[in-house]
Amino acid sequence: MEIDSYFILVRAGKGIFIINGEEFPVEPRCIAWIQGSQVLTICPNFGEQLHIWVCAFDYQLISYFTFRKLSLSKESEVVTGLPVIGPGGEGVDQIIRLFYQYKKLCEKNTRGSTIIRSSFLRKIELLYNRVTQSMKDQYRFENMPLGRQVSLYMATHSTMDLSAAQVAKAISPKVNEASLNHALLVATGLNFNQYLNRLRLILATSFFLYDSLPFGYIASISGFNMEITFFRRFKALTGMTPQAYREQMLCSGTRKRPYRGMIMSETLISVISFLYENMTEYIDMDTISKELYTSGNILRIQFKSRLNTSFKQILSQFRVRYAEALLSTTDLPTVDIAIESGFGSGRTMGRVFYDINGVSPGEFRKKRGDTGGSNE
Repeated sequence: MEIDSYFILVRAGKGIFIINGEEFPVEPRCIAWIQGSQVLTICPNFGEQLHIWVCAFDYQLISYFTFRKLSLSKESEVVTGLPVIGPGGEGVDQIIRLFYQYKKLCEKNTRGSTIIRSSFLRKIELLYNRVTQSMKDQYRFENMPLGRQVSLYMATHSTMDLSAAQVAKAISPKVNEASLNHALLVATGLNFNQYLNRLRLILATSFFLYDSLPFGYIASISGFNMEITFFRRFKALTGMTPQAYREQMLCSGTRKRPYRGMIMSETLISVISFLYENMTEYIDMDTISKELYTSGNILRIQFKSRLNTSFKQILSQFRVRYAEALLSTTDLPTVDIAIESGFGSGRTMGRVFYDINGVSPGEFRKKRGDTGGSNE
């Protein structure tokens, strides 16, 4: 369950769940939602045995959050919510009933039962968030152990160009890099760069549910500046290439495994693929429409309704990521990089680059030279 998210129901016994360095006492009827960004240690009380039920939570919901560009405050509420609830309360009672119904559905291995199970997980997620929202005043960020504060901040900012110094400054003036790294290592068993890469790779796997989405695009929106870095880190974590992993995830339903088909419009996938493959050329809506035999109006509506963005924003992101790679690995003048990346002029690249990254191309290159790109 290295990169899964899962719900846990404690059925018998007492003990402690340690989640990213924070301890939570558990007993029968307690429920935990452990997300991919969290490291869980289960400690039964002395002389006790803990009996638990575990069910994996699909990442379709997280994919939806990312593509819809949910506001940071809302995303933070999902990620930083109380990870253990119970044992009492109406919401907890409802979730436990769903657990029992879910278990019965798991005894059937049909495509229909797979779809119904997904709807049950969605109900559990909604109920769980409702309970944690009602308790948010009792569980505040500033009262958490440092290791958990660091891991939560990184989880909600993982697509940014983060450094340990930036995270320390954002959490508290009293926190320095040394104390931050120590707290994170104790809480997760990973150093800063290892944990950041893990967060980005977890996010990347959620996009694999969109069959045929270009890996370059997945790498870009997951926080990797270069596609080759994404491939290298992904294989180190999973032991296989992204392509092999996706084929395994989007299996055909054979060998008693559920089928996960495409959950995004084929037209949009075609457009994104076209933009990725032709990013260095001049592209407008008329060009795309003619190439893909569709209408510009349909594309505009689909980009807005499904992704809450536009083709221009996606194209700009592709070009900026390509420019970042050239700035990091070559000595080419920025004007030449602008032409090579499809921007047409250094001025245009500078404006778009700053809008996306918050720094100029020159500042980005200097920073990469100073850090050696260690945060990729």
